[in-house]
Amino acid sequence: MYLLQLFTALVMGTSLVCVVVSEVSSPETNTCSMVACGIPGLPGRDGRDGTKGEKGDQGVGLKGYQGSPGKAGPPGPFGMQGPPGEKGQKGERAATDAVQNQVTALENKLQALQAEFNKYKNVVLLQGLTVGQKTFFSTRRHDTFANGRALCAKAEATMACPKNAAENAAVHELTKRDSKFAYLDITDIQTEGRFVYANGAPLSYTNWKGGEPNNYNGIEDCVIIVPENGLWNDYNCDQKSLIICEF
Repeated sequence: MYLLQLFTALVMGTSLVCVVVSEVSSPETNTCSMVACGIPGLPGRDGRDGTKGEKGDQGVGLKGYQGSPGKAGPPGPFGMQGPPGEKGQKGERAATDAVQNQVTALENKLQALQAEFNKYKNVVLLQGLTVGQKTFFSTRRHDTFANGRALCAKAEATMACPKNAAENAAVHELTKRDSKFAYLDITDIQTEGRFVYANGAPLSYTNWKGGEPNNYNGIEDCVIIVPENGLWNDYNCDQKSLIICEF
């Protein structure tokens, strides 16, 4: 019988549980050995959980590498506008402008001092003579009437124009130093025969030589003072004469 069960189990692939009983030969039992095989039974029920074990020691592990930063999140909502800040200090441009203004002011003062210095330098170089409120100086240059006026104006003066005997004597003295007749700032260019000062005012003093002015050849519209005697004579304005200036 057990051979049939074994065979069936081999054919069906079923596990068998076999029990081999050894032959025991004794006078009392006289039992023979045999093998008993059977099909496994159904699984038994799960056993109860065992008691919880004690907590183990904390393990020691290596620190991991820092991960790469994540993507930036979306921008948050705009906050309320804050109060205006305090007014800042003046910028570099304002400071530069202030310095430039100071430099310009100093340059203007320097130019004024330079002009004043040149004026007095000209006075010294010309070696003049002073009469009352006027000082007369010889430029030691000979030029036309128009150029003489411009030369005196450049020195912040006017061409010599004596208005009394004392002033005429001072101008005469300067002409004698160079033995040259000199122009006076008197003409009749606007009206022939009517000699006036540069401002158009009529003459208040004259010292004409006898027979003068005579407008010789119709071209004598200016006046010169003669070094020999200090007398006046009308003269061609385009001729060159000594230039004397007055301050």
